[in-house]
Amino acid sequence: MIRTVVCEKEGCDGNGFHICTEDNNLILICKECETRYSFDVSYYDFIMLSSCSYCSNDTFKVFKDTEKEGIYAKCMKCGNPPEKIYIDSDGNQVSYENKRLNDIREMIYRLDQRICNMETRLESLQNGQELLEESLAYINKFMSK
Repeated sequence: MIRTVVCEKEGCDGNGFHICTEDNNLILICKECETRYSFDVSYYDFIMLSSCSYCSNDTFKVFKDTEKEGIYAKCMKCGNPPEKIYIDSDGNQVSYENKRLNDIREMIYRLDQRICNMETRLESLQNGQELLEESLAYINKFMSK
């Protein structure tokens, strides 16, 4: 279930927040009373910036998915999400397309490694079967005499 994040400070019912990311935490600062809230977002592969991707506004309405631990934000002015910076596995800033390409390359590399391991195992099984067939032929020859 997705719920709107509302300031919990007594006497404040603000639901507009300034956002920033610090050390894998999304910091929400209430627009009304400046109370700070911190949410762990280390599972995201991007960093949310403090400005809207469309209109450069810096105030967001924030939503929390209570089932999947997701945090979502949308601009209070135009409804678009905040700007995002994607980080690759080496910790470098990349575009979304480059991030996806790197992910696909990594997946292909892992598949290639698994196929190589399977080929090695198949070859080992074939060698074992040949040895077994030779042994059976030898036993058969020995038993027929």
